Amino acid sequence: MFKHVIFQEGFRPFFLLGAAWAVFLVPWWAHTYTQPASGEPGLESISWHSHGMIFGYTMAIIAGFLLTAVENWTGRPTARGPFLAALVGLWTIGRLVGLGGAAAAIGGLADLVFLPALTIAIAIPLFLTRSRRNYLLLAILPLLWICDLHLHLWSSGLLPQSYLRTDLVAVDLIVVVLVIITGRIVPLFTRNALADEGVRSNASLNTAAIISVIVVAMIEVVAPGGYVMAVSAAIAGFLVLGRSVHWGFSKTLGRPILWVLHVGHTWIWLGLLLKAAAAAGADIQPSLATHALTTGAIGTLTLGMMARVTLGHTGRPIHVSPMMTVSFVAITASALLRVFGPWLRADLTRVAVESSAGLWALAFTLYLVGNARILVTPRPDGTPG
Repeated sequence: MFKHVIFQEGFRPFFLLGAAWAVFLVPWWAHTYTQPASGEPGLESISWHSHGMIFGYTMAIIAGFLLTAVENWTGRPTARGPFLAALVGLWTIGRLVGLGGAAAAIGGLADLVFLPALTIAIAIPLFLTRSRRNYLLLAILPLLWICDLHLHLWSSGLLPQSYLRTDLVAVDLIVVVLVIITGRIVPLFTRNALADEGVRSNASLNTAAIISVIVVAMIEVVAPGGYVMAVSAAIAGFLVLGRSVHWGFSKTLGRPILWVLHVGHTWIWLGLLLKAAAAAGADIQPSLATHALTTGAIGTLTLGMMARVTLGHTGRPIHVSPMMTVSFVAITASALLRVFGPWLRADLTRVAVESSAGLWALAFTLYLVGNARILVTPRPDGTPG
């Protein structure tokens, strides 16, 4: 079983399961989010929706991406065969955390083992090859684990109620990952695809953007509201925007595999600026900024990278089908509705949320329809992987 192609590369099982989880979780939450929480402890207190999206969907895609990317960066394997199957099993069992009772306890334990195991899988090749450039990415995984641990302890009643929202801290940490990765790949992919040397990066601005988003994550722990957060998030937003000025966004509009990454990057700086405005006391719900960073940035960038990695790492041309183009449009429309719908028409919040959830599910359903067979079958060129 462990020799099956699906356990040869991390992106295969995690993209498949992550997309399926995305199709299920968001519409189900949209259907039930106005209903009072019920069930045994572990469901309502852990905030099933945010935990499922952060430590379920997003971590599945991050795991698939990093397990695959680190092999390319270092030339050494991360997790394959039984080790990869074990990681997939831990992630899958971890999704039981929303059921309550004994199932939630089992799911919680698996969930808390998953991130350390993933960290080990990634750390070994990075340390063996002294890939210092990627140590920051590695360091974020234990920090995410601390956030996850806090959520589990809080939901179990072992920690008192407090202002600290470690789910929001986790979102900020994931945004750090996105800022690092997009700074590397978006201008590179754009320049190579367009053969345009005018597409370039500014190393100093890129470094400043990464540091500024790290600062936002730190402030989220101690002072999530107020002017300190407002100023920090605004600086981060403008730095993320400023570094992308010469990335050639306008030249990519005819190439969905490129513009989806640029649109996803746009949601990062827009979400940070909305976060700054909300913290400064503007008439903006903080949740709008959160959904700009989650539905917008995380949703769009992960879908775009899933499509690209699935094609590229199975030996296929990196040209998306019309169906995937529709998927990219759907995820963009989903984010626009989720962020701006409740803001512009508060009385239609439920309609906006349910419509956004439907578009989100459509986007990932189309990904699965177009790529599930690719993920579970060998490369057409016969190369392992």
